[in-house]
Amino acid sequence: MTPLPSDHRTIDELLAKARTRNRYATYNMAAAETRLRTRQAARHRPPRQRNTDTPLVHAEWTPPANELTPDANRAWWDLNAVCLLILGPDADGHLADFITSQYADKSGALVFACLLHLADDSGGARFWWRFAAGAGHQVAEYCLFLEHAHSGEYHDADYWRTQLLRQHFEPALLCGDRSTAPLLGPPCMDQIHPHITRQHHSEIGTIPLPQPALVDQLRNLTSPL
Repeated sequence: MTPLPSDHRTIDELLAKARTRNRYATYNMAAAETRLRTRQAARHRPPRQRNTDTPLVHAEWTPPANELTPDANRAWWDLNAVCLLILGPDADGHLADFITSQYADKSGALVFACLLHLADDSGGARFWWRFAAGAGHQVAEYCLFLEHAHSGEYHDADYWRTQLLRQHFEPALLCGDRSTAPLLGPPCMDQIHPHITRQHHSEIGTIPLPQPALVDQLRNLTSPL
């Protein structure tokens, strides 16, 4: 019986053979980091400080039925428009119900989430949008679809798109006329922060909660809209 040839390859040789080829050897990493920093700064800039020199091109809502996830700018404009329309004449009443119900009212949770978004608290907005969406509020689901699309989180955006499609969601019916939304958030949004407390939960993390004085503050902020 002829013996099999011995394999004298070392572990380093085996690892070298298994190593993935560098496909980005000529990629301009410095330029990519600059682009990411610019996008990150713009994403976390309050709405009233964003560039509005270019007029809004899209007067219609982004339909969830579109198989292509909207680009970041389009998604942000739609999300901002939803929030501004949600903070309409009845917003203070919904927020009051949210507080008196010990944060259990889904319409009030949506109002509070939209207020947090316009105040540049994306983490808090996400938390309360998810709460409202879990309670069956379709506009909150649409907000999450847009917010994830804006953040480049396409898997999560597709999840919420699927939920909306199952319910035959039509943005114009539940969000209103897209063209009537102001381009910028209400002024002095920083005034709402003193009326928001933050509680830490051992499993969930930090949760923003509105105080009763925020109802009057919201009424003052939205009266010019």
